[in-house]
Amino acid sequence: MPDIDLVTLTSLTFAINAIVAGYMLLLARLNIAQPAFYHWAASCIIFIFASLLAVSRMYQVTPVISVWLAHSLLALPPILIATGLLRFFRGTETPLPIKKLGIIFAAYATLLFFTYKLSYSAPILTATAIALGCCWCIALLNLNTTQRVVSKLLQGVLLLHALAMVAEITLYIDNWQLPLTRHSELYLEFILISHLLLTTIASMMLPLLLFVHREQHLMLQANRDELTHLPNRRHFLRESSTFMARATDSSPVIIMMLDLDNFKSINDTFGHAVGDAALKQVADALNIELRATDLIGRMGGEEFAIVMTETTEAAARKVAERLRQKVELQARVIEGNQINLTISIGAICSYKNNSSDFQALLKLADDALFEAKRRGRNQIIFDYSTNDAQVVG
Repeated sequence: MPDIDLVTLTSLTFAINAIVAGYMLLLARLNIAQPAFYHWAASCIIFIFASLLAVSRMYQVTPVISVWLAHSLLALPPILIATGLLRFFRGTETPLPIKKLGIIFAAYATLLFFTYKLSYSAPILTATAIALGCCWCIALLNLNTTQRVVSKLLQGVLLLHALAMVAEITLYIDNWQLPLTRHSELYLEFILISHLLLTTIASMMLPLLLFVHREQHLMLQANRDELTHLPNRRHFLRESSTFMARATDSSPVIIMMLDLDNFKSINDTFGHAVGDAALKQVADALNIELRATDLIGRMGGEEFAIVMTETTEAAARKVAERLRQKVELQARVIEGNQINLTISIGAICSYKNNSSDFQALLKLADDALFEAKRRGRNQIIFDYSTNDAQVVG
């Protein structure tokens, strides 16, 4: 580290990293249930401590501490960020590669111990370790399939940090065994400022991963039925307008209402656990038989709703019949109980020129379902809607 006066910037960087570390420790203590914060807090604390040791060289502190120990510790923050990302994405079930990392760090510290007195060996080795650590973090962030915006921004910061370290390595190699010129010192000062700022920015962005994750988790809980993991009634009705807009004169929207037959009797006879298992089995059948582009929702109790687009009435009839047969054949025994589960389906077909709104069409599908129940259950009633919202049985 060059002997340049960056006291204000360095002090501010240390203060911000200390605040971020304290904030992360506070979050970890508040039962956030995210061990990654301990790793990230440790990375901030070690960065501050190692930087202070490096600065102590200006006060004639022994090189073993101000150079070797300082540069050894400066390689740890990117590693701790990476292990924190592993904990964040994979949880505590996946063991960390502690042994491998320990061997690598021991080899790095040993190499540094025997070479730190050689010209610019210490900053070159440290910059190399930091750049490699940043690259590992960038690769780990690709595991994130949900918080994509935050991950991409963090990857950008880490990439800039790695490039800054490569620039530092290049500068020292070009001036190996030579004193730095004034121009080189200014260039190195810029790299140092970049290093401090990018480290601080990265540490401040890490908590955003959790906040976005928790926000998405809360949104999922608000929109999903807890038992079947299908969209709940509110989310289903909200998304239905998007699906209705896809209807054309030649490609209708199919709306189905599906109900488990004699579900109250199943609950009363076999218990609610068996009833819940029956609901989950029907939900699984819906996920298997329907397309990813179809909208499925649990409307409450034993009732489900389906919206299909970009299909035909004939194809929808076949899907409904496959569903009915699948449940009848595969849900005879649930949780070891002979319940002979069946379903009834009511459906409506709506074209683009239909003037009815979705709620009216859903009511028509529900009426068709009621008719299927009235006729003896375990069957499908498929009506269609015309311009005047007429129903033909």
